[in-house]
Formats: sequence, structure tokens, C-alpha cells
Amino acid sequence: MLREIYLENFALVDKLRLELGPGLNVLTGETGAGKSVLIDAVEVALGGRASADYVKAGADRARIELLFDVPEQEGLRTLLADMGYDEGDQLVISREILAQGRSVARINGRPVTVGTVQQLSSYLVDIHGQHEHQWLLKPHMHRRLLDSLGGQRLRDLLDQVGLLYRRHRQLRQQLEAYSGDARTRAREMDLLRFQIREIQAARLQPEEESDLLAQRQRLMHAQRLREVIHEAYATAYAGGPQRSAFDSLGEVCARLEEAAQLDGALGQLAAEAKRLQYELRELSSALRRASEEVNTDPAALEAVEERLEVYRKLKRKYGSTVEEILAYQEEMERRLSRLENSEEEASRLQAELEAVSRELATSCRLLSEERRRAARRLEDMASEQLSELGMARAALLVRITQEEDAQGLEINGKRVRFGPEGIDRVEFLFAPNPGEPPRPLSRIASGGEISRVMLALKYLLARDDDVPTLIFDEVDSGIGGRAGAVVGSKLHRIARDRQVICVTHLAQIACLADHHHLLSKRVRAGRTVTEARSLLKEEEKVRELARMLAGEVSETALEHARQLLRATSPGA
Repeated sequence: MLREIYLENFALVDKLRLELGPGLNVLTGETGAGKSVLIDAVEVALGGRASADYVKAGADRARIELLFDVPEQEGLRTLLADMGYDEGDQLVISREILAQGRSVARINGRPVTVGTVQQLSSYLVDIHGQHEHQWLLKPHMHRRLLDSLGGQRLRDLLDQVGLLYRRHRQLRQQLEAYSGDARTRAREMDLLRFQIREIQAARLQPEEESDLLAQRQRLMHAQRLREVIHEAYATAYAGGPQRSAFDSLGEVCARLEEAAQLDGALGQLAAEAKRLQYELRELSSALRRASEEVNTDPAALEAVEERLEVYRKLKRKYGSTVEEILAYQEEMERRLSRLENSEEEASRLQAELEAVSRELATSCRLLSEERRRAARRLEDMASEQLSELGMARAALLVRITQEEDAQGLEINGKRVRFGPEGIDRVEFLFAPNPGEPPRPLSRIASGGEISRVMLALKYLLARDDDVPTLIFDEVDSGIGGRAGAVVGSKLHRIARDRQVICVTHLAQIACLADHHHLLSKRVRAGRTVTEARSLLKEEEKVRELARMLAGEVSETALEHARQLLRATSPGA
């Protein structure tokens, strides 16, 4: 349930905080007071298009915050847990819009993408806008509406058709890859074989390249390396014009041995010196061997360079690392195998495609039959609703057709066009009076008739929906009198099971409110601002109903307003 709306510097609003309650919440006020602006703000916060035009003149940013009580819906709770928002029973969704046009969405203070907000909001709020009747004039939307009213079996069939359609398309794409020109396949196989042989002939080893680089480093500096090692050896052991380190250490040993005879405590130092002399002899031997092993042969360096060039060449062509080159080789081997076995694979794919086509045709046929049953139910329910809305002689009909297509699915002896939603084209037809042939809504219905048809359908949709909050923005436009009272009654019935927020100009609807909120415009410091307050006292509600009834607050209007309230009170 939407518990609270907070706006700051949004459109005509400086600051506005509106607390909402369960049941039917109505928003009223004079034209231009900002009722629809409030709904716009909710839409933007829930992932709608954020425009710099929403930022109040002179402000650097606008802010919207929505506080929700989280309902006990399994799907919603699972989604919140996956998103990491399962820490409580309340949720804050906010949107900040900068004057430059950029915006930031947050959930419980953490920045998120607009897509994340949209995914979450679909479980929380369903908004039926004042211009939503426009989509009722678009036939491609009629199928979606029919499907949403069709029940679980229809939805299951729709899901099944979608899965089969995607598999059908995938198989067809794979089959097309095998049905290319034979010469093209032969050229591709020759290229693949060449690439595979080239990589195999190199006999690449993951660690070899680093070893080769180290070898090259040694070979490039071999002469200087031998000189440095020899100098180290000469200094340590070989001697020369000057005494070597080994000779000096020998003299140290002799002195310490003599000292140890005079003081036994120095025996350990003498032994340590002897050990060092032994290790220095070992080090000297190692230096001599290292000097002898330094390879200064130019041919060795050339061989290393040639081997490294093999690695460089393959890396330029097939991958930046040895691992990538070997992985590329494996992929080429798989592609070659598929091409070499293309006829067998094509036959297998063709057989599977035919099987999926038969299964898809069956599912599409069943889905079409279920849609026809749903269409008959929708026609009956819509006629009942239209009758209650003052259109007892009108009828809403559903026309379901298929389009022939030589490349389509074969169903009942004909080939028909198909897609992820099946084979049906659905269009709503409207007959306002008996004896008139039904015609498309877009060609016959008036604005008022469209509004009533929309209300009838929305009532049917809302009855089967489990979204906890429904928002209706002036969907009562174009109707009044008895029809307005019926609309109010329907909204009130829906509000028994969920929260309904309704922007209305009709007193017949406002008088049924569980919570009545008044929006108004004021001029403050030379600027027009929108304010909102909840009408808690009965006399406040009476005055607002009187204004809605007569355009002004007169004694006659006040009395009429009181009669409305008494007639709709629980004890009436």
C-alpha cells in the first residue's frame, strides 16, 4: 500500500507531504490545482520519463519520495530478497531530477537503475491515466487485454507458445546456417583446416614463452654476464695480484683457531669461520661452472628469436595469450566438425524443426480456442458493465482472425502467420445501438463512450489483479449523473480488497471516499504553489462536495452535499 507521497520542487509544488490510507482515497480540487501533477510525480518515481520540465522554476533539483507498506505477496517478497531489500515491511522509492535533466532513482536510499524500479513497481502500483483510453483505439493492444482477462489456462498456453516460438526460431536460424552454398562451406572448411594445422604445428606450451623471453635476455647479454661472473669468482677464490676473499677468510680462521686455544669460549667463532670458508669454496665452484655455462653462441639467440616470432605471429592472428590461441583452436575444431557433418546435422535439425512446428501449431490452435472462450466471457461481462454505466443497448464484441502466410504454420489445412503470442489478431468492435453493425472502436465510439468502455474493462481487470494499489486519474472524464454514481460504486467495491487512489471531479465518487484529500493552488510571495491537505472533519468534506456539485458553496449545494454523504454512509 502507498502510505505517503512527498514532493519537493516538483512542477508547481514547493513542498508537499500527503498521507494516504487503505480503501478509497480521492483527490479533488479545482481545475489546475495539481491533482494530475501528483499522479505524474508517482509515475516518474516509479520509473517514468524524468524531464527537467518537472523541476520547479528557480530550483536546482526536484525530489519525489514514495513510502510503501510491503504486502505479503510471494512474488514481490522473492524479488525484494533477490534485490537485497528484505530487511523490513516498508520500502522507500525516490527519484531526484536535476535541472540539467539527469535523474537518480533510489530504493531505501541506495541508487538503482530505472529498470529495477520499474520491475519492482509493477508489483506495487497500477496506474490508469486519464489519457489511457487512447490505447483502447489501437488494435494491437486488444490481444494483450483479452489475454490478461483470459484466466490461468490461457496464460499457461501463452507461455508455452512463447517458449516453442523461440525454439522454432532458433532451430530455423541454425538450419539456415547449414543450408548455405556448398562452395562457401568448402572454402570455410579449407580455412579452418589451415588455421588448425598452423596452431597444432607450433606445439605451443603455456609456460614456454616466458622461458624463451628469459633465455633471450641471457643470450643478449651473454658476454657481459660471463665477465661479471668471472670477476665475482676471481674476487671470491681465484686470487691474483690481490688476495682473494677465500685467502682472507683462511687467515681469519687461523687467527680464531689460535685464539680458541687461549680461550675455549671462542671455539664457536672459529667453527663458524671454518663453515663460512667451506661455503665460500662451494660458492666459488658454482661461479666457475656458471661462467663456463654461459652460452655466447649467436646461433642460440637466433633460434630463440625465431621461436618467439612463432608466438608473436599466432598471437596477432588468433589471440592475445597462449590460452586464447588454444581455445580458438578448439572452437575451430568444433566448427569444422559441424561443417564436415553438416548434412547429418541439417537432417537432425530439420526433423526437430518439424516436430517443434507441429507442437507449436497444436499449442497455437489451443490458445486460439481458449481466446475465443475468453472473448465470449469478456463480451458478456463487458455488456453487463456497460449496462450499469448507462449504455444498456450497447455491445462490445471481440473479433479474432488469422492472416494467411505461405511461410506460416499449418493449422486446420491452412498456413497462417504466427509469432510469440500465437496466430490471432484480436480487435474490439463496438455497437452503440441495436441493429447497428459492430465496427472498430476507433471508427465509431465517441469520447464519452470510449471512457465508459475503458471503465468497464478496467473494472474487470482490477477485479482479477493482485496489485495492492490502483490509481485512477480522471477516468470518469466525460460521464456524470447516474453513471458517475455507478463508477463510484465500482471503485468503492474494488477498494474493499485493495487501496484505490482516484483523481475525480465528480461528487458522486468523492462522497464514497474513505479518505478525502483536497489539492489547491495559492499565490505565495508572487509565485503559484500547490498544496494538499486531508479533509478530516465532515463539514470540510461537505464544503468540498458542495463546490464540486455547484461550482460554488451555497446553502442549496451544502444541503445536497450532506444528502450525498448521508446516502453513502455505512448505516444508510
